[in-house]
Amino acid sequence: MPRSSFSPPPGLHDYASSKLTEHAKTRFIERFQVEPEHAEARLRESLKRARRLGRNPRNGTIAIMALHEERPLVGLIKNATCLTVLTWPQFEPNLAEFGRNRLPRKHGRLIRRLLDSKPA
Repeated sequence: MPRSSFSPPPGLHDYASSKLTEHAKTRFIERFQVEPEHAEARLRESLKRARRLGRNPRNGTIAIMALHEERPLVGLIKNATCLTVLTWPQFEPNLAEFGRNRLPRKHGRLIRRLLDSKPA
């Protein structure tokens, strides 16, 4: 897959070229009410600007936060493959597994930065 030409601002990462599992696409469709024929393209668009939340030391999976239509989503990525997509409330109880004991500091600012980084 060709690498995206988008260069995210400092602190953000581009995961749009990650392999998407069927499970991730299905969960994205059901959790964010996306039409199935547009799910992959819209998920890749969301993954272009993501913030890394942490890494699970037991299995090497990283959690990233991105936005889909101004709603936060959490992607779980392992070996350049997006395994699943969660809403923030679904992920929040699992923060400790990814090296965080509490919410990211200034959570609202993190979301605003993701919004502000979108190209016009």
